[in-house]
Amino acid sequence: MNKEFKVGLTVTLALLLLGASLIWVKDVQVGTKTANILFSNVSGLEIGSPVTINGVKKGKVEALQILGSNVNAQISLAPDVTVYRDATARLLMRELMTGKKIELEPGTPASGELPPGDLIQGLFIADIPELVGYAGEAIDTLRILVGDMRQTLHNANMIIGDQALQEDLKITIKNIRLASSDLVQISRDMRTVDIKGIAQKVDTTLVNINEFSSRLEPELTQTVKHVQGTLTHADTLIESLQDLTSRLSTDKQTLAGKILNDPKFMAKIDSVVTDLDSLVRRGYDDGINVRLKLF
Repeated sequence: MNKEFKVGLTVTLALLLLGASLIWVKDVQVGTKTANILFSNVSGLEIGSPVTINGVKKGKVEALQILGSNVNAQISLAPDVTVYRDATARLLMRELMTGKKIELEPGTPASGELPPGDLIQGLFIADIPELVGYAGEAIDTLRILVGDMRQTLHNANMIIGDQALQEDLKITIKNIRLASSDLVQISRDMRTVDIKGIAQKVDTTLVNINEFSSRLEPELTQTVKHVQGTLTHADTLIESLQDLTSRLSTDKQTLAGKILNDPKFMAKIDSVVTDLDSLVRRGYDDGINVRLKLF
């Protein structure tokens, strides 16, 4: 191995090492900052994907971690980047159909710097593949709707083509026309009627009724008083009759009481009546001999 070859090989290796060092230093900077961004979906985002601020690369994705139903993206940022409490982040496409990047909005100094460990709220924006998937779902839904519309139109054609229904519709339309004509005629008749005169007559009638009611009110009041007095007298009479009935049911001294309550007295009266009846019958049949002595 000659001397020139050794020198050339050494220079080549040195250049390779220098290039590798430059590439490594480009990706790893001294004193980098870290932050955590919470996304609902990180489809297409990978470890090493760039983090940009206003389109300028200022960091990269270091790790992806699932937190419940969300995903935490840990990023590293250049030392000159300051992140504030109101910072936001969006997940965007890098180029058409190629990878994703995080577009970071650092926030405003008025809100204060973001404490270590706090999460930045990220926003997932659907890209072309997701939109294509949504479009496919929309097309499937549209197919179902078209099928339903076809079935609806078929049913409507069957209903419209029914002869009986057509006849019923014709009759209904005819009746509607007749009803409309009647309404027009009624409207014309109403225009010719003296509504004001009728209203005045109604008002006069109401006034007369009010006057008649005012005249009858005293008489009705007096009549009500008489009726109330009559009812009071009737109550007194009923009480007297009840008292008389009670006395007759227990009295055995008076003639009426004996007739009603003394069985022996009633038996004597029955006997006397029977004897008188026999005597009268005998007088009718045989006659009665009467001796009359005059002086």
